[in-house]
Amino acid sequence: MSDFLSKFNKDKYDDLVNEKEDKEIKDRKVNDKKAENQEEKVPQQKHEEQASAVEKGETVHKHEPVPASSSFSSRSNRRQDAEEEVEIDLDYRRKKKRRMWLLISGAVLACILIFFIYYMLVHVKVENFVDQPVTDVRAWAEENNVEIELEQEYSMEHDTNHVISQSVPEGDKIKKGKTLQLTSSLGADPEEVIPLVDFSEMSQEEAQIWIEENKAENLQIVTEYSDDIEAGSFIEFTIKDSNIDESEYKRKDSAAVYYSRGEEVFEKNITIPDFTGVSKEEVEKWAETNEIEMTYEEADSDSVEEGNIISQSETADEKIAKRDEMEVVVSAGKAVVVPNFGELNAEEAAMNYPDLHVTVKHAFHADVAYGKLISQSVEADTKLTNKDEKNVTVTYSQGRPYLHDFRGQTEGDLPRLFYEEYQSKGADINYIVKYVDSQEVKGTVVEMGVFNEFVPMTYTVEVRISNNDSAPPDPPAFDEGPEDIYPEPGVEEDGGQEGFEPELDTGESPDSMEEDFEGDEK
Repeated sequence: MSDFLSKFNKDKYDDLVNEKEDKEIKDRKVNDKKAENQEEKVPQQKHEEQASAVEKGETVHKHEPVPASSSFSSRSNRRQDAEEEVEIDLDYRRKKKRRMWLLISGAVLACILIFFIYYMLVHVKVENFVDQPVTDVRAWAEENNVEIELEQEYSMEHDTNHVISQSVPEGDKIKKGKTLQLTSSLGADPEEVIPLVDFSEMSQEEAQIWIEENKAENLQIVTEYSDDIEAGSFIEFTIKDSNIDESEYKRKDSAAVYYSRGEEVFEKNITIPDFTGVSKEEVEKWAETNEIEMTYEEADSDSVEEGNIISQSETADEKIAKRDEMEVVVSAGKAVVVPNFGELNAEEAAMNYPDLHVTVKHAFHADVAYGKLISQSVEADTKLTNKDEKNVTVTYSQGRPYLHDFRGQTEGDLPRLFYEEYQSKGADINYIVKYVDSQEVKGTVVEMGVFNEFVPMTYTVEVRISNNDSAPPDPPAFDEGPEDIYPEPGVEEDGGQEGFEPELDTGESPDSMEEDFEGDEK
């Protein structure tokens, strides 16, 4: 013991302590390195204590017990406290600095994320609204809480109520509650004059393209069926206001260009009824309902009541198409057959046919014998119904005209006698007047060129009338002056047609006949 104490001094103690501390530091570093490589193979309790000390920045103290007496140990501890050493962990500083940067970076990213989310919540991305309907834009604006300010202008490139331009370009963002300015189209200018083309030189498709290119929305293409014009061909062009000339046509004016659809063909799907005995009114109603081109013919019938159908051109129960033609025969009632009046005399013609209104006339005829039929106004065997006029005029011959003796008649009776006896019966018998001196009363017929014999159908006879001034005149029938009753001597009056003095058919001139009469008187 004394040897040990004699050898133990302060220098040796310090060397021993330093040697142990160096060895402990070296061992700790080696152990720490092994702990990092071998994923903490050291005991968990020791590792947690060291890690806790390192994180707190505390100094790690190493105290190794030294075998000595208690007084020696007490001195040694006091000395260690006085000369305590501090070791700094460099990995801790790097970790702390890294943690600080991570915290700063996270805070910045969080701010950016919050700002981004806020920006996205209060802003909306603008779409491309050009050529889109204004109604679609308004729906988008209402959904995204954006105000719309709309301006309008005429445009040939954009359809009516479609967007022409927008104040915010496509892809940019606009803050909610802000105003998006739009310009929309009013369509083409309706007051613009459009030079019209010759539609007769264009097909229907070409006309449609022209209308679309010129935005002539009030110019309509109308197609209609035509039996005469080929399908697709031009029919006509009309402007609704007839006062507008084609050279003054404006886009706002209503007009139409007509093209043919060709002949309309219908399916034969209409069943034909049996119209026999049916009234004409029912047939007309059926034809109108089914658009049938019905033709009505009339015929007499002894069995079918007037106004009902006798027969039809198409068989009952067959099929017919709309606008097909059909014919029915309508009863005109019982008919009266006009007889051949040449087989009857005048009395029989007037009495034997009470269903006919027969008018009998008599006329002179150069070739038809007396009492024979000259003509009848309605041909024989003609059937007359209640819808026909049943008036029939028959004319019988009185043979050749026979010129009667009118001597002794007054001049005033001659017009009536010649009309009733000859002219009314078809004979053109006239007379001329010559005034002669005679013992007979003035105005009396004293002589005729021809009388009591047959004459031609056209004949003029000379009548001589007394011009005796010495004979007492008959008293006037009414109060007239003598100049009105008696003509002046030597004045000739025409007893026939006014201004007409035909030649006599006797072959003798009036002068020669006058000489004969004077010779007889002598």
